Amino acid sequence: MKRKLFLLCMMLCVLALAMPIGQAYAAEKPIKIRISLYWPPSHHLVRVAEYLGKNVENKSGGRIKFEVYPADQLYSQKESLKATAMGSIEMSDENLPKAETIDPIFAVENANFSILTDYDIAWKFVDDPLFRKTIGDAYRKIGVYPLLYGCSGTMSLLVNNKRPIIKTTDAKGLLIRVVSKTAGDRLMGLPGAKPVIMSSGEQIMALQMGTIDGAWTSVGDGFTRRIYEVAKYGTVMQLYLNSHPFVINAKFFDSLPADLRTILVSCAKDAEGYGRKLLEDEERGYVEGLKKKMNLYVLTQKDYDSGWNAAFEPMAKEWLEKTGERGKKLRERMIAVRQEVISQRK
Repeated sequence: MKRKLFLLCMMLCVLALAMPIGQAYAAEKPIKIRISLYWPPSHHLVRVAEYLGKNVENKSGGRIKFEVYPADQLYSQKESLKATAMGSIEMSDENLPKAETIDPIFAVENANFSILTDYDIAWKFVDDPLFRKTIGDAYRKIGVYPLLYGCSGTMSLLVNNKRPIIKTTDAKGLLIRVVSKTAGDRLMGLPGAKPVIMSSGEQIMALQMGTIDGAWTSVGDGFTRRIYEVAKYGTVMQLYLNSHPFVINAKFFDSLPADLRTILVSCAKDAEGYGRKLLEDEERGYVEGLKKKMNLYVLTQKDYDSGWNAAFEPMAKEWLEKTGERGKKLRERMIAVRQEVISQRK
């Protein structure tokens, strides 16, 4: 009896050694990565997450299983960063300035208006090693790692029924709808403009009834809500970048085998490019649609340099006082990137 058991064990060992490596991995339980997003399923950042997940699963040979949860299915936008940092979920889509209450450095893009004024400038800055290290280190202190930098939008739309707004002084005296107090504070970069906090849904009726003169929104929101039916003039501007890093729990990421970490980083870089193209195509499509519907002006680089940059410097100064040397270096690099990109076009 003992001899039979011994022979059976030997046979099992031989079979295990003879099993191809691929089959051995297949027998392992896949590592699950869940990502929480608050966007609806049709949003381009959800498509980026799905694109990332598909590539990760394929390149890992099924060793990683990627699950995408849009529309606050797992956590709301307010809860997601904490949930990811605590390890309640592996990944989440975060709005970069959302964490500025933890560290004001996260407001780098929103506090430095009128510098990242087109796609080439914006992408080059986000890819810059100084930006990646500074923001990466700040996120690491929270307990997460920014795996991928997505973007929800770059183009703003300022509409009104009084006059075209080309210079910052053109907004003087206008009651302009904004979505929040923070947005209202930023709008004060337009001398004499008066912000009125109001939801996206309310702005259409308010414009129609004349209780406000104009509204500040995104080109996508303006087009899909048909704001051109209640506003005569529109100005398209790229004042800042609305970055949305896909962050992953740092301890979870560091615990993964080296080859899987490499796969995740590689696939994330590919997904960034995919997401940028989706966004550019989408926003340009909205602008072309708006041009057919209303009197639309698109700010040029000359316009930004002729007054828009200077108008928002007080906001940047306040941010620099909070962030010190880190903020100073990032702003200097941001300005340098803009100059580099523009000079290469001449």
